Amino acid sequence: MFKQLSSIMRNILILLLLVFFVVLLTGIATNAQGNGGISSSGKIVDVTIQNFAFKPESVKIFGGDTVKWTNMDSADHTVSGTIFTSGIISTGQSYEYMFTEPGVYNYECSIHPYMKGTVIVVAKK
Repeated sequence: MFKQLSSIMRNILILLLLVFFVVLLTGIATNAQGNGGISSSGKIVDVTIQNFAFKPESVKIFGGDTVKWTNMDSADHTVSGTIFTSGIISTGQSYEYMFTEPGVYNYECSIHPYMKGTVIVVAKK
C-alpha cells in the first residue's frame, strides 16, 4: 500500500513540476515578444480634439502603436481617414485605432472638414 501511495505522490509531483515549467516557459516567451506579442512598442499616443483642432495636428508612431483621440470640445466630432472612421465622438469620449502598417495617414473631422490631422507610421526598429 505504501509503495502504491509513494508511486501516486511521485506522479503528482512530476505532473506539478511539468505544469510549473510550462507556465514559466510561456511567461518567458510572452515577455520576449513584448506586450503579450501584440507589438514591440505598443504605446498609446494621445491626440486632443479641442478648439475645433486636433492637437497635435501630426503624430509620428511605430507600427503597433495606437492613437487615441479624445474630444474636449463642446461640439461633436469625428476622426475619418482612408482606413478608419470613428463615428461621432461626443464631449469627453475617445476613439482609438491601432496602426500596423507603415505609411502616412491623413484624416479629418467629417462634420468640420477644415479640421485635419496626420498620423505617420514608421516600421518597427
